[in-house]
Amino acid sequence: MNIKTDKCNSVLVIEDNQSDFFLLEDFLIEKYHNIKITHSDDFQGAADFLTCNTFALVLLDLHLPDLSGLELIKKVLHHSSKTPVIILTGYSDINLAQKSLKLGVFDFLVKDEINPTLLHKSIEFALSRRSYIEQIEQEIHNYERLFNFSPQPTWLLDLNSLRIINANFSATSHYGYSLAKFKKMSFLDLHPKCEKEIVEKKMKANVKDKRNYDYTHVLQDGEHIDVKIYCGEVKKISQGDVIIVQTNDITETLKYIETIELQNEKLKSIAWTQSHEVRAPLAKILGIIDLINYQNETDPETQFLLEQLKASSCDLDQMIKKIVNKI
Repeated sequence: MNIKTDKCNSVLVIEDNQSDFFLLEDFLIEKYHNIKITHSDDFQGAADFLTCNTFALVLLDLHLPDLSGLELIKKVLHHSSKTPVIILTGYSDINLAQKSLKLGVFDFLVKDEINPTLLHKSIEFALSRRSYIEQIEQEIHNYERLFNFSPQPTWLLDLNSLRIINANFSATSHYGYSLAKFKKMSFLDLHPKCEKEIVEKKMKANVKDKRNYDYTHVLQDGEHIDVKIYCGEVKKISQGDVIIVQTNDITETLKYIETIELQNEKLKSIAWTQSHEVRAPLAKILGIIDLINYQNETDPETQFLLEQLKASSCDLDQMIKKIVNKI
């Protein structure tokens, strides 16, 4: 039983041989439900169709009246954009097949070997591959958006040379270098000379070591900033091993911490003054009061005043202790 599908709903067949076209038309109708087949017998007509219409697939004969071979393939691929192209030829040419596949053709079929099942399998493979490529392209696009719109300066570096492969918008705006300038630089160029050797060792160490470190970066205008660096390894076959590096400008944070530390030192100084310099004369006053009470018999009124003076001094001593404890 022959089951038809709707996966391939529109095909452009570029074929100058009417007999071959009719045969392909029968094969397609046999396998696909409600398929729309458009026919062109030369390149110029096909180019016009591709400019004005969208097709799920292109079947291309390699020898047309106005163009043939690799030149024909290149021009059809240019006009077909992302539409899968399957080559149909009257003879087997391995060298040409390899070259056409490298250019972006999805399959290369010899006409004498084509039957409904073979053509159907080739089309299904091409459509599935196109869908998979689109998915990958979308994931790449999403990654690029995440990379570029991250609020933190971020770079992609070659792990071996630490050459900058890419930098996001935040890196170019914060550091003042253009993307083109960044791509001519090593990441080490952002560090002062005294840090370069240790930075290189840390960043080329194993992944567990590449967590976060505090360093100095030099901006395009020569200004120095304090940064915390985060690294992670990315496997990228086409460009070898790559690491992604993100920096966080902690200059203001360190200034804030320095201000707090200075304030703490002042508070410590105040605490020392309160606990030693202020309490010392207060302790003397209390001692004098006790001495007066011990050595002299005073009248009741004087005795009352001395007791009040002692009580007030003790209250003041307790207040100083509380202030010191709070500091």
